[in-house]
Amino acid sequence: MTLFNANYFIHIANFLLLLAYSLRNILWLRLFALISSLIAMPYFALQATPMWVPLAWSAVFAAINLFQFSRLIVERRPVQLTPDEEAARELLFQDLMPRKVLQVLSIGSWTTLQKGEQLIEQGKRTDAISLIIRGKVRVTKDKDVLGELIAGNLVGSALLLSGVAANVGAVALEPVRAMRWETEILEKYLDANPETRIIMQGHLARDLAGKLASYVDGRTS
Repeated sequence: MTLFNANYFIHIANFLLLLAYSLRNILWLRLFALISSLIAMPYFALQATPMWVPLAWSAVFAAINLFQFSRLIVERRPVQLTPDEEAARELLFQDLMPRKVLQVLSIGSWTTLQKGEQLIEQGKRTDAISLIIRGKVRVTKDKDVLGELIAGNLVGSALLLSGVAANVGAVALEPVRAMRWETEILEKYLDANPETRIIMQGHLARDLAGKLASYVDGRTS
């Protein structure tokens, strides 16, 4: 009499698969699905006539779940932000996870401007938007000063929305550190990441409202 029955493998595998489907945590679901596929494989191999097709499919499922499980582990590992990256998160992306912040920053470029350098040249269209991390930027029209932008303000936001040539100029009053995004690349990224789009649109609305209030105050003072 055989002491061990190969059916135990398939019973345990199906129980683990049932348990996996009852879990809400995707990481644990992938882990239990992976173990289920691995335990099912001996059942197919130990039959009087090995069941090669189900065995091969179990191997495929195990490989897929192993890959997805590994990817989830990597995504959940803590990330270390640089001081500039942490500043960008505090100024604009407080509601995003650090790894997501790194992702949106990776499609832009860090820029450092010295005093007197222009971010926007009056009379020319802009194809980029910049988030000021440190420093001050003066906004002018002809020879009139319209206001100053500081950390957290977006340079080029109004021009980005209108799509017309700049009727204002923006120049660094002191050394400025900024994150700059090409608008075409940023739009494609936001189309694929609606959560980030909502956050940026909310900040953009507040930024434009603040600039408008500052401009009105400057005109009435």
